Amino acid sequence: MSNLVQRSLEQSFLFAYRQSCRLYRPLRSWIGAAVLGLFVLMTAAVVHVFPLSNWDMFAYTAAVLEPGVEDPAELHRQSYAIVKDNVSEGEYLTLTGDRAYRIRQAEDPEAFRTMLGFYRIKILYLETARFLSAQMDPVKALRMISIASTLAIGIILLAWLARTGTLMYGPVVAALLIGAAFGDAAQLLSPDLYASVFLLLAALFYVERLDLPAAFSLFAAFLVRPDHLAFVGVFFVLAAIYGPGRWSLTACFAACLAVYLWLTRGADHPGWWIHMWFTHVEYVPTLEGFHPPFSLVTYLQMLVRSTVRSLMSQTWLALLFAEVLFFAKCISPAKLDERPRVLLYAVFTSICAKYLVFPHYETRFYLPYLMILGMLLLTGWHRQQKTSGPVDTST
Repeated sequence: MSNLVQRSLEQSFLFAYRQSCRLYRPLRSWIGAAVLGLFVLMTAAVVHVFPLSNWDMFAYTAAVLEPGVEDPAELHRQSYAIVKDNVSEGEYLTLTGDRAYRIRQAEDPEAFRTMLGFYRIKILYLETARFLSAQMDPVKALRMISIASTLAIGIILLAWLARTGTLMYGPVVAALLIGAAFGDAAQLLSPDLYASVFLLLAALFYVERLDLPAAFSLFAAFLVRPDHLAFVGVFFVLAAIYGPGRWSLTACFAACLAVYLWLTRGADHPGWWIHMWFTHVEYVPTLEGFHPPFSLVTYLQMLVRSTVRSLMSQTWLALLFAEVLFFAKCISPAKLDERPRVLLYAVFTSICAKYLVFPHYETRFYLPYLMILGMLLLTGWHRQQKTSGPVDTST
């Protein structure tokens, strides 16, 4: 009796599976595109309805207003008033009174002004917000950038899949976005997702042999977040070694380096070590006269602390490990085209380099790199499966 029941269940499951496959196969590209598109639209809708609030809202608002407001006290008043109008009473209380640092910033315009050097250098992000601020207040403008960036990333990924004939993998790309904290990055008011748009565009342009658009996109990503200089530098070196895009990426790196030196001197940025200390050791109430000496022991403690926090509460290390394992087991490097291979090596190396230079523990900082790796591996594996069947990974 049990064998009869088992056989009946198995036959029922197999019948349902075969019927599902018969219906799915002709429509798989449309279904894959629909799943990814729906996920991105859902994320954009959540960002619009339930945006997250963080303290950086005050600083970015002030940086947007700064060219038209010279008095620090007035800049402080306007910035806090605008943010207050855009968050709930409970959120505002949390952002201004739940710890000593936030209380000091809410009460001391001069202390608040010293923090703006961290934010002024993200010039393309601020200039975009200033442009939009002609029609809305700065907080709404910054949130509009996040929503537009969410949609733009979805469009770029769909275009990439369409160009490589891999639209059926839309659900896999949606899963990669979830693992790369796409939703969290979209909800936060920060330039991370805006920079990701240009980095993904640069990657797509590069593999499509559009070197000048790739270089301009990289430069735009750098202007949104100058810490992407590390990736531009690694990418330029590997392109110079392998050949594809050598001259355009060399020009891009030279331009980025020149602008970086100008920005760090002209925007009152406190410098690498103070930024590291502020992020990983202590939120000091004011940067006026703050010059902690460099300490190798403290730096190593920062690395250990960030690694532990990444493992305990973030997903980027797990996703990176999964992508490296997939590369080792499923990809034959010798069969990859040269451009995807150069880009793959550049992205992986830059993740390691960026972490050593500035060990961010949050997944959102690695989102564009994890997505570029995922797209290169997915499309590369698909092509190898089509052309040669099972992949020999011993090469």
